[in-house]
Amino acid sequence: MMDSHLPEEDTRDETDDKTALDFNRDIANDPKRTCMQRHKFLVLKITGPILVTIIGIFFGYLIRKHVHEKAFTCNSEDILLEAGLNLEHYNPAVSRKLRASLDAGNIQENLRNLTKELHIAGTENGHTLAYFIRDRMKTFGLDSVYDETYKVLLSYPVTTGNKSRVSLIANGTKIFHYEGYPYSAYSPSGTVKGDLVYANYGLWDDFSVLSNMSVNLRDKILIMRYGKVKNWDFQKISNAQRYGAAGAILYPDPADYNSGNKIVYPKTWWLPGSAVPRSLVRLWSWGDPATLSYAAKEGAHRNDALGDVTMPTIPVLPIGYGDAKKLMDALTSTDSPEDWHGGLDTSYKIENLKDGAKIELHVNNQRDIKEIKNIFGVIKGDLEPDKYIILGSHHDSFTKGGVDPGTGLSILLELAEKFGQLVKSGWHPRRTILFAIWDASEFGNLGSQEWIEEHKKELLSRLVAYINVAAAVTGNFSFTAQANQLMKRVIFEATKAVPCPDPSHPEMSVYDMWKQNYPDSNIPSYPGDISKQVVPKLNDIQSVAECTALHVFLGIPVMDVQYSYDTNKYKIENYPVHGTMLDDFNYVKKFIDPNFKVHKTLAEVLAEVIMRLATTQKLPIHPVDYISMLYQAYNYTLNTHRQWLVDRGISLEYLREAIHRFDLAAEYFQDTYDKLNASDHFFEIMQMNNKLLELPRAFVAPNVLDINSFDASERQHIPTELFSYSMYPVNKQGDKVMFQLLEMAIALPKSSKDHVDSAVSILVTAINWATKVLTDGALNGRR
Repeated sequence: MMDSHLPEEDTRDETDDKTALDFNRDIANDPKRTCMQRHKFLVLKITGPILVTIIGIFFGYLIRKHVHEKAFTCNSEDILLEAGLNLEHYNPAVSRKLRASLDAGNIQENLRNLTKELHIAGTENGHTLAYFIRDRMKTFGLDSVYDETYKVLLSYPVTTGNKSRVSLIANGTKIFHYEGYPYSAYSPSGTVKGDLVYANYGLWDDFSVLSNMSVNLRDKILIMRYGKVKNWDFQKISNAQRYGAAGAILYPDPADYNSGNKIVYPKTWWLPGSAVPRSLVRLWSWGDPATLSYAAKEGAHRNDALGDVTMPTIPVLPIGYGDAKKLMDALTSTDSPEDWHGGLDTSYKIENLKDGAKIELHVNNQRDIKEIKNIFGVIKGDLEPDKYIILGSHHDSFTKGGVDPGTGLSILLELAEKFGQLVKSGWHPRRTILFAIWDASEFGNLGSQEWIEEHKKELLSRLVAYINVAAAVTGNFSFTAQANQLMKRVIFEATKAVPCPDPSHPEMSVYDMWKQNYPDSNIPSYPGDISKQVVPKLNDIQSVAECTALHVFLGIPVMDVQYSYDTNKYKIENYPVHGTMLDDFNYVKKFIDPNFKVHKTLAEVLAEVIMRLATTQKLPIHPVDYISMLYQAYNYTLNTHRQWLVDRGISLEYLREAIHRFDLAAEYFQDTYDKLNASDHFFEIMQMNNKLLELPRAFVAPNVLDINSFDASERQHIPTELFSYSMYPVNKQGDKVMFQLLEMAIALPKSSKDHVDSAVSILVTAINWATKVLTDGALNGRR
């Protein structure tokens, strides 16, 4: 009996191995057989791969033939559906469900939680709020939530030792004294003493007036009103430095903040005399000053010399208008122009303090490298995950941030949560939705700019649109928006879908009320345009926080939406307590939106905008919307400067022809795009969508002009810029549409034909780029 633990018997014949060994040995010993065998192996080595390739091609042909036959019997969408791809298009029912889920009470609680403490960027409170937002978003059901950290140069008031202060001293006695922690970010520390001069708003035109009046500004301390250069107070300081001033004091004049109203906070929403707006006075306002052009990540080189160039060199201090009046009352001579008179009960004299008094200004600030944290929430697209729609706000503030950024951020969080609920139910958009919450926006859009610098190449090809929502509810009168023209129609359609929050007009949509309150007085007019339909006024993007860099540097379509006060009635540039410690939760609830119904309405509009951008097969972008703007800008230049151009032998024909070519290309593209059937032309629509993304990028052209050697952006977005957008404004033209680059060339003190011809060439190049994007110019040549 065989032991079961013994190995099984090997039944192979012992001669098998021997035979094999002998055969190999025989070949080795037989030169003829060895040669023959080597030839056989060589033939097999050569013919084997060829034979495999032929067989592969044959089977590949059969498979390809089957697929092509199927392609002729099925539409392209059927093929993609068989691949398991989600092709759900914009669904009004899903959008209505989303909008109905938005809750005013949730938005109110969001705002309450976001505004409990002062949270300046880079501080412990700032980081605590960032982590609170991140952790909260992780509960929403989004595909991912993460944060990005950068190390940037920030500025703070010194809170130990001497406070910043200003004193009026006569004969060794302090007639007036103010001290406090409100500050102008990036102002240097220092103490200066001298005469006081009133310089109105500190605009270049104001300094020209003072120069013509022979008012000496060297080593003087200037007192200037906030305003007229929204978000760009550094211009005032830059101008003061050029004229040799020793220091500057900024204050909010009641004429610019209270619209003639005498009853102020806490009885009304108007600014009281004791409130002091904080501000930014760094001369370059995009990104970290020492890492321009690359992200301020850990280990990145810091060019401190470059950073120093962007910093003001004179001390700057903000004060309230109550204290400003006391200083202005002490000025005794040189009457100011009538339009320099504001809302203070004072004579608005320009110079010479009474009794030989002097101003002593002491500023105690510090600059530190600090970490800032952006927070992101992502919902990945199913079909086009590499195309992004971004809804952005910021979480930092110089104050508690009630209106700015609290109203916008509280809406963003509600939208992120409710979109997350859709994701939990199995829904995903066609394109990726990114919720971005920036840090250090108040310091010059640092968080967003550093992120843009880190991801610029990716964003150029993938970012469809950026939607900004920061100071989102500054009033309860009407919806308003600033946007690139390519965003016009999606905003119009979204506002038509949402009911107006005014209970006295239940029959009206947000669009209807917007059109009634702010009709567009600048009806488009260009060859072939017969439409005279009145639409709401859509403002051009000027200087809107995070929108600026994306729009100007990258050519991304952007929008900034808001519910605002009645700007026709109240001639103020912003809500009254902007930048002050009064901007908190109670201010919003008491004076702006007690029931948060307006917040919910704006959230609904944003939900609809996002849905249309993220889920429609055809992008809601229309190149023809650029046409009227180009013609308007051309006509403005021609009509405003006709004789000036003729005197110098300058022709704009080259520019007119470029606009006409774009007109034809855009109309043809739009007609073709509109006719494509969504089911039968899936891939054609994708290709044309890509061209629509490339189109606004084409309008970014290098600025090669030396415009007064001021710190201008490296690039200018060409077709729609208002002149007031310029960092160095030389005129005020209201709603006139113009080519900023061309107007700046004409406005040069020593402007020549070469300057203007160069600007025209840059414009023509950009417009031609856009035309070629739409027409495949590299394949077809100039057509």
